Amino acid sequence: MLPSVPGAGHQESYEEEVLLALDEGLLSSEEAAALREEALRLHRGPLELLKERGRLTEDTLDLLRQDLARGCTDRGEAPIQEAATLGTAVPSSLAVEGVPSFPVPGWDRYEPVRFLGQGGMGQVFLAYDPLLRRNVALKFVRDGDPELARRFLSEARAQARVRHERVCEVYEVGEVRGHAFIAMRYVEGPSLGQLSNSLTLEQRVWVLCQAAEGVHAAHRVGLVHRDLKPGNILVERTEDGGFNPFVMDFGLARDWREDSTTPNAVLGTPHYMPPEQARGEGHRLDRRADVYALGATLYALLTGQPPFTGGTEKEVLAKLQAEPPPRPRALEPDIPEDLEAVVLKCLEKERPLRYDSVRSFTDDLERFLAGEPVRARHGARYWLGKKVRKHRAALALGGTVVAVVAGALTQAQLVRGEVAERERLARAFTERVERIESSARYSALSRLHDTRKDREALRASMAALEQEISRAGAQAVGPGEYALGRALFALDDLDGARAKLESAWAHGYREPRVAWALAQTLGHLYREQLLLDVERRAPAQREARLKELNGRYRDPALVYLRQAEGPDVPAPPSFVKALFAFYEDRPEDALALLDAPGTQSPWFYEAPLLRGDILLARATRRWNGGDRAGSQADLALSREAYTAAVATAESQPGVHSVLGRLELAALVMELYGEGNVLPHYERGLEALSRALAAAPDHARSLVLVSRFHRRLAQQRMNQGGEGVEALLEKSLAALRTAEAVATPSDRIPLERALTHRQWARHQQLHGEDPRGQLKLAIASFEQLRPEDRDFAFHDNLGLTWQGQADAEAARGGDPLPLLDKAIAGYQAALQLSEQQPLSWINLGVAYRKRAGAQGAPDATGDLRRANSALTRALSLNPDNFVACFNGAEVAEQLARARYLKGEDVSVDLERALTLYRQGLALNAKPPALHNALGSAVFWQAELRAEEGGDTKALLDEAKASFEKARALAPTQGFAFNNLGEWEVFRAELQLAKGEDPSVALRAAVEDYTEALKRLPDDADLLANLGKAWVRHAAWTLSQAQDPAADLTKAETALNRARAQNPRLGNAWRYLAEASGVRARWMARGHGAAEGEFTRAAQAFEQAMQLDPRLEYRLAAAELHGAWARWRIREGQDAAAGLTRGLALADAVVTARPRWTHAREVREGLLSLRTGPRVPSAESVADVPTP
Repeated sequence: MLPSVPGAGHQESYEEEVLLALDEGLLSSEEAAALREEALRLHRGPLELLKERGRLTEDTLDLLRQDLARGCTDRGEAPIQEAATLGTAVPSSLAVEGVPSFPVPGWDRYEPVRFLGQGGMGQVFLAYDPLLRRNVALKFVRDGDPELARRFLSEARAQARVRHERVCEVYEVGEVRGHAFIAMRYVEGPSLGQLSNSLTLEQRVWVLCQAAEGVHAAHRVGLVHRDLKPGNILVERTEDGGFNPFVMDFGLARDWREDSTTPNAVLGTPHYMPPEQARGEGHRLDRRADVYALGATLYALLTGQPPFTGGTEKEVLAKLQAEPPPRPRALEPDIPEDLEAVVLKCLEKERPLRYDSVRSFTDDLERFLAGEPVRARHGARYWLGKKVRKHRAALALGGTVVAVVAGALTQAQLVRGEVAERERLARAFTERVERIESSARYSALSRLHDTRKDREALRASMAALEQEISRAGAQAVGPGEYALGRALFALDDLDGARAKLESAWAHGYREPRVAWALAQTLGHLYREQLLLDVERRAPAQREARLKELNGRYRDPALVYLRQAEGPDVPAPPSFVKALFAFYEDRPEDALALLDAPGTQSPWFYEAPLLRGDILLARATRRWNGGDRAGSQADLALSREAYTAAVATAESQPGVHSVLGRLELAALVMELYGEGNVLPHYERGLEALSRALAAAPDHARSLVLVSRFHRRLAQQRMNQGGEGVEALLEKSLAALRTAEAVATPSDRIPLERALTHRQWARHQQLHGEDPRGQLKLAIASFEQLRPEDRDFAFHDNLGLTWQGQADAEAARGGDPLPLLDKAIAGYQAALQLSEQQPLSWINLGVAYRKRAGAQGAPDATGDLRRANSALTRALSLNPDNFVACFNGAEVAEQLARARYLKGEDVSVDLERALTLYRQGLALNAKPPALHNALGSAVFWQAELRAEEGGDTKALLDEAKASFEKARALAPTQGFAFNNLGEWEVFRAELQLAKGEDPSVALRAAVEDYTEALKRLPDDADLLANLGKAWVRHAAWTLSQAQDPAADLTKAETALNRARAQNPRLGNAWRYLAEASGVRARWMARGHGAAEGEFTRAAQAFEQAMQLDPRLEYRLAAAELHGAWARWRIREGQDAAAGLTRGLALADAVVTARPRWTHAREVREGLLSLRTGPRVPSAESVADVPTP
């Protein structure tokens, strides 16, 4: 109950409730005035009084109180009634005094903004997604009711199944800290009910028609919404002032093909539900239930109230089952009769009398908006009258009824004349285009020859036809565009054909033959794209791409196929049925239909082509499912079918091209399988050479040639083979030829970008500078048309920017702006398709690298975001070893960040080790995983050595991992580098004990040398080689021998490293140590030590400025100690050097108090101090180095 507000607040409080009741359509204006007076007299809330009178149920009262608490009611004209949904659970009350708190405080995945509302199942909050930089609506299930949780997850699953621009998109479903949640698109706008009064009648109809497209999409995946109403359609304003409606709240949706779990429950909103739903007949609900609800919604939009009203919900339920709805025009006489007919057809109590689908309903709405007769009304008299009204302007010239009738008859005669003329033109154009098609077919069925002259002649005939169409005027547009579309299809210009045929359809030329031509064109485009997608390895990417292709090509092709009936379809009936079966994913049925009589004609090469496509699609599916034997069998059968088509149509380049496409698919399967790619490469190029003999300018064949060269280059890169650059140059040359003749849909810039990026990868593997190729790749990406910038574009662009960032960082440049662009690319990709684990991985990696870059603006935040992105990747695919690997990398980086701050690293390091091992359990083949696990265990050994612990077991485990990586990838340099690091660490332990480290250091030099053979200009490897020689120089010095030879080798490698990357901290650190060894040798009477000590100290300062690691500080502190001892021995002042050394040692001991060697260095420096008390670390931190 709303609390009474004492004193002067009475009137204001009660006025809010009365206005709310008016807004909801619960009161007339007269009733509102009386209720207001009664509430003031009795000092009781108006809503409470309405409940007592049976005008409200407890459910509705609760929801109205929530609206009142949020203050979200529109105070303009009263919107239509937004009635509450009946459910299996009763919503709990929401306190008026406040709003709920966010259920997951401190969550780094989403940041709460404000509370939006509460319904029967959950609470909804506006939140910000920092990873993708957008607002989302977060819905949390409320209470602990298992039925609510079940319905909540059902809603998430149902809504996620529907991919349509008019359905509110579900981004993520999950659980956090015991709270189930759905993250979905935030629609910034009111409900259609609230917006209704500000729209014209046509706008209301248009917006509902658009929303109904989303309902139709749900029906296509088997879902019936069951709770459609104005309040479940939200409307966003576009930048140009238009409207974007979104269907919401699939909480009651179910698959009508499944048994109902609650057969007798009355679920939904009484005012908008059909009679069968009101009777609790859940098992009878199908898509026509939603047709009824859409009709009831349209009724409310037109009249301001739902079809049935009553004092209680029971009264409403009784009325809608027993009474006909009041005719809308009885409530609003200005409603057009056609629109009333549409509404009443939806509201028929018997399902067979309603529209049979939402598509039929929207078709009638579109007819109404276009001024055409609607199907909801029948009879010749109506149709003639409708035509007369449509041409009212011409009829208005008459002044009498006779004149009007005469005008109508004249108009009818004109219409008949127009139709006759249009048919005459259609026959003439069709005859012309059939001659063009016949010539094209004769050319294709001839022996293999260059068809360019044939096609030039056909294009000349087509140009003449185009001129004739232009001269014929407006009436010729529809049939003319159809004829030109058929001609372009015959010439294998699928994009041009589609544009012309869609234009014919848009101009009202919608004969079955036009539908067939459109179905053929869209079907060919679908098959072309579908059968190239063997190249997509990730299941989520394949699924997303398939949905995209279905929506763009397959679904409209099926729609046109259904309209292409009759003698105008120039194909055997069994072939048409086979197309249906293939597009509906029934390959076995399709293959059986192609064996039927009528499809075996030797001239009808389309039948074996379709058979080959079906088998290739099945081969790809079997391969993706791990059935290699089944896949190989289907490939062989597909090859046989294509070969039969080639034997019939020797001079049809497209037929040879599909045989090349099959070999490319087989090559890709081998590339990720046993690796025997060369036979497919050779057979594919042979098939394409025949295609290009028939048509040297056949763009699709040229693109396939490019792909063959690129894929063979990829295989040779993987195996460390020769000739990679020559193959990539051939790939680019084929693309240059194709570009001159290709259509935009061939996406030549994308192919070129991928080739340049692969070349860059090859250069990286060989230690060369890839930045030039990466710039070319980015420039090519940016040449793609806006309509082609899909998920794959943004994802690939992000990868390319990230490669550029890596290359820039490796050479001392600033990677931060490039990483920003990479992150933006991944975010754009994920906004188009969120269910892509690899893109979340890429985003996480980019955040991790940005966190590790010098000058990172928010390293801690980026690591947190990286962890969130990789956690999301693992939630989408727990078996993704790449997500494990990168998640472990982030955890290890977090541990190293804590190490620098002197914090405990054990939790993050243990998580890193766990994820590395989890990844290896999923896939033990990637050498990077073995290298990474070995490096993490190696760091564990280093940490244990700091504290004086036993490192043998850890070092043995690390070495075993490195050796496994080397065995898996002997042509890569990374494992050799890691083994070199292992040997240097062993040498350092020996040096600390005074033992001879020469054997270990020689092994390290050998390992680094092998690594540099594979990566000759890698700055890190060069720095590590220099480190090994510095350590050997230190041993030589300890034996009282001249270290000059070792130092020369060290500085040669280190200066090369510094030339490659002037900002590499490691190179400066070991140059400093080299100068320190030389200075100590000179301090023994072999030269001027002071200058060398100074150079060493300056190099250390440079190293620490670039990379303030603790080990750099400790090594610098040791240098200052050696320098101070020498100066003291020489009788010089050592105070400044001791102060700086102690400041550095103090910082290390403060961060890592259990580091034994750090404490020893600090104690050694303290022992050198004489005189006054040693200043604290804080007071000496800024004392300059001498």
